[in-house]
Amino acid sequence: MSENTSLQPLSIAMLSIHSSPLGAMGTKDTGGMSVVVTETARELGNLGNTVDIYTAAGNRHSKPVIPLDTNVRLIHLDTGARRDVPKGELFHHLPPIYEALNNFMAHEGRRYDALHSHYWLSGVIGHWAQKAWGVPHVITFHTLGHLKNVLGPEAAEPDLRIEWEGKLARSCRRLLVATRREKDYAVGQWDIDVSKVGVVPFGVNMERFDIGNSSEVRKHLDLDTDGPIILFVGRFVPLKGVERLLEAFSRIDHPENMLLVLIGGDGPDAGSTIRLKALSFQMGIGEKVRFVGAIEQSDLALYYNAADILVLPSYYESFGLVVLESMACGTPVVATPVGIVDAVLRNGRNGRIVEDPTAAGIAASIMDVLRWIRSETVSPGDIRASIQKYAWAGVTKSIRDEYATAMDAITMGPANR
Repeated sequence: MSENTSLQPLSIAMLSIHSSPLGAMGTKDTGGMSVVVTETARELGNLGNTVDIYTAAGNRHSKPVIPLDTNVRLIHLDTGARRDVPKGELFHHLPPIYEALNNFMAHEGRRYDALHSHYWLSGVIGHWAQKAWGVPHVITFHTLGHLKNVLGPEAAEPDLRIEWEGKLARSCRRLLVATRREKDYAVGQWDIDVSKVGVVPFGVNMERFDIGNSSEVRKHLDLDTDGPIILFVGRFVPLKGVERLLEAFSRIDHPENMLLVLIGGDGPDAGSTIRLKALSFQMGIGEKVRFVGAIEQSDLALYYNAADILVLPSYYESFGLVVLESMACGTPVVATPVGIVDAVLRNGRNGRIVEDPTAAGIAASIMDVLRWIRSETVSPGDIRASIQKYAWAGVTKSIRDEYATAMDAITMGPANR
């Protein structure tokens, strides 16, 4: 990359069309991706870059422009519909959303140096904009439709998504992935040049997620128990494996004061929440499972500090941001071998990788970690120290470098060179 593009402040457009950074964490379309968008934009702004985040999600009556942080704005785009459009229908509303984006830019006289799309739906608009604006398109898919269908408990992703992901991977200037495993998949699946794919892991806010006093936090959260607390944080969708976590919990010989705390879901009346509650009672553990619901990102650290173990029972993750958040709070993690897990978890030191990702295997791993927690051979400080390199400031500088690489590539020929 040239020295100029690597150092000069940039004007960046981020597309997060289907999910708003202001959405409640753990609801259907608001998860780790929203955290990534918010934190990278914030850090880019702190570095002197200007960032506009465009979304079509959230309240249709929200203010059109909301300042989020230094040099960072959130801009709501009109879908052309008189209602909130669910993600499954959003593809057909992309043309009016793109028109709204261009109208906003024309009104403000705004131009951008780089365009970063998050998720394939945003990528479609980014694909159109790259041609029209003459700026490099960088895309992060976050999850891949084909892998979700192959690895998940149900094949729910449409062919339309899978076809577009291949088209976008070939046409964008830079494809950013969070793990080496996903890079290998992208290069092989779409036959793209290995140099076009950048591996930049996601990060964690080390100031927000820090070690706290577990006893005090439990009292504050009305989790006043001396027994172990097992925590899950995520959306209540089949891919996240909540059902097999419930089954695993039911297999543990747990004392009366042991709790499983589930954070996520679309509210107490949502079908997924009702179904999981009914399942917990069918398994005989209903009284020991606490459904907290979706909470603000700023409150998550309290629950990580209250817990003895975070469990990530997913069938597939592109990264697994909650793993870093938990470990930053000094709380060990039990996780299936997905996303970043293989790179950060060390058995007996900061958690355990579940080699047998069945309910029985998850249960055995939970009991194993509870045993070494009691032995006090590893401190919360040791666990936190093991992921220090994932602080957002350093991660975002790598993303900024990727933008510079994409900008340099504009003069070097076709995207899939």
